Order: sequence, then structure tokens, then C-alpha cells
Amino acid sequence: MSKKALQPSDLPKPANFSQGIEVAGSRMIFVAGNVAMDATGKTIAPGDVKGQTRQVLANIEKILAEAGATRDNIVKITTFLTDLKNYPGFAEVRGEFFKPPYPASTAVQAQLINPEWLVEIEAVAIL
Repeated sequence: MSKKALQPSDLPKPANFSQGIEVAGSRMIFVAGNVAMDATGKTIAPGDVKGQTRQVLANIEKILAEAGATRDNIVKITTFLTDLKNYPGFAEVRGEFFKPPYPASTAVQAQLINPEWLVEIEAVAIL
């Protein structure tokens, strides 16, 4: 099995993991959990789950583009929310971002590393 790291130049470079991995031959892409950060590591839209969700999904699109994929290639997302009261705002943006057939989706409440972050999303895409 051959793997290719996906690391857009306009996203933060993680220290010991890849933003995304494309598996050669299978054309599967695994996108690491993304949060609402810009390329400098600044948190975008503090306190605003909708704004953070939009930023996270835009970051995921950039990672997918490194492999020639788009949001339409996503088959599964897993979302981590710091407070389930934010689920309706997240779900609204998710509905704006994806079109039918929607990807499978799981959401759980979790404590994220930075208290400014309200949402983290990981994705699996198939080309």
C-alpha cells in the first residue's frame, strides 16, 4: 500500500500528523480532524459555531483539492462538538455545504484541545 500526504500550503502544517492521506490504488482520502484555523494558526470566528463550521469545511475542501477531489467525493464525516447545543447551527451549515446524496454523518460531544474551538470535523472521501 502506498500513501500520499495531502498538505495544502495555505493551511497550518501539523507537527506529527498529515492533514490528509490519499491511499494509492484505492483512491480513498482520509482527512484528519480540522478546526477553524487559518494558515497562520489563528482561530476563525471565535464563539460562532456556524462561522467555525464554514471555516472547517473550507479547510477540508483545500485538503481534498490536493488530490483532485471535491466536497462531492466525501462519503463520511465525523463531527466533534464541544456543546451539543451548537448542533443545530452546525447542522444548518452542513446542509448548505453538502447536496444529496448526503454523506454519512456522526456527531459527538467532545472536549477539544483549544477552548476557542467549537467544532472539529474529519472526513473520508472516495474518488
